[in-house]
Amino acid sequence: MEGKIPSETRAVIKSLDPKKIVEVATVPIPKLEKGEVLVRVEATPINFSDESFAKMPPNSEMKTPGLEGAGTIVSLGPDTDQSLLKKRVAFCNDPTGKWNGAWTQYMSIAAERCVPIGDVSFEDACMFYVNPLTALGFLLEAKNRNSKGIVHTAAASSLGQMLVKLCIKHNLELINIVRRDEQADLLRKLGAKHVINQSAPDFAEKLSELTKKLEILLCFDAVGGALTGTLLAAMPPGSSVVVYGALDSQPISGVRPHDFISFGKKIEGFWLGKSAIFTPAELPKAIESVLEDLRKGGATFKANIAKRLKLEECSHHILSYRNHPTAGKTILLPQLQ
Repeated sequence: MEGKIPSETRAVIKSLDPKKIVEVATVPIPKLEKGEVLVRVEATPINFSDESFAKMPPNSEMKTPGLEGAGTIVSLGPDTDQSLLKKRVAFCNDPTGKWNGAWTQYMSIAAERCVPIGDVSFEDACMFYVNPLTALGFLLEAKNRNSKGIVHTAAASSLGQMLVKLCIKHNLELINIVRRDEQADLLRKLGAKHVINQSAPDFAEKLSELTKKLEILLCFDAVGGALTGTLLAAMPPGSSVVVYGALDSQPISGVRPHDFISFGKKIEGFWLGKSAIFTPAELPKAIESVLEDLRKGGATFKANIAKRLKLEECSHHILSYRNHPTAGKTILLPQLQ
């Protein structure tokens, strides 16, 4: 049964004008189907993956970016649990693109993709999924591959800072790769033991020595480009470089064939939305561990917020995550006028 809701919503959509990237438009709110809810979105982050999606050509299906968010359920589709109405929830979008994204005032989504947040703030809860679950997935992947640690690029990002805390907690070695000395200082203050500046002339040599010493066989690379080839060459035989981002925006390069042929190394890809890293039983437990941390103050998973924007400010500031990721996250507040 549906309550009183607006028939239209203001949303960020992909723009046909490449100079704008995105624009704000008034679009119809679709009729809710069985098992769906309508969420009044209060907060939603700008993740790098959202920015990448926004820059892809518009299509006839999913036009609004936004993988995750938080808000209040204001309406229910047919045969949907009545107790969900007025619940404060966080939600993550379906990677298949059935529903439009979270950069909107009102979003329809399957009830099963929402989780109650209790008294956790919308701003904290809206970032419950992408970065925390990716960080937890990295740890699980290291365990599954019998690697004694992880190499991580773009390590001063919000995700990287979470990973530092998690690796300390779980006694897992972590080599943090950064671009600037001030980023190294930030991570060391969090307790990071191993930080390497990729701009240093002996970067590859240091990485090779440290990965062999610590017996690390797994690298998660958020950068891509020429760095991926450098990482692969520096890692020990049998290692894997798992690319999960493209901050460089250039094609992967510098890969030596004999790293595959003679040393059994691999380059792989990772996208949380389509990853099977968590079993159906493990995923709810991982999500609850994030929310429980946020309820207690967010010592591990609370992200620093650098900017809060209106929907109309999204186009101008969409590159802020790429250019200033260490400063903190940028979030959209769709109800802000």
